[in-house]
Amino acid sequence: MADATPSDHTLSGRLLAALWTLRLLATSEGSPPEPGEFLSKKVPAQLLDEELSRLSAHLVRARSRGGEHWEAAVTVYRDVPDLLPPSRLPRDTMSPGEQAAFSAGYAERLAHDRKEFGELLG
Repeated sequence: MADATPSDHTLSGRLLAALWTLRLLATSEGSPPEPGEFLSKKVPAQLLDEELSRLSAHLVRARSRGGEHWEAAVTVYRDVPDLLPPSRLPRDTMSPGEQAAFSAGYAERLAHDRKEFGELLG
């Protein structure tokens, strides 16, 4: 991705996009939020907690789908540790600059995953 040392908010946005990719590879249900939805007062940890809590279930469902869905899910899953912010998930309401970084990271990763796995994401 673009940044040499991305901020915690950029990483958190990328992580959320990767988790949505895993969800879609597992279920083909739902639509990921649009990047502009994050340009408002939100807390990254709250946005990520639900998807992180479902990570293992999505991985198991992708495994049961097998084939290309499983292979893609494994690829995305292996990226997850590198997308975790080094200290912790940001737990404060984002400032406008942090919102922009989160949204940009999310949009960047979502575009990457759509290019890489588009036909599998439903």
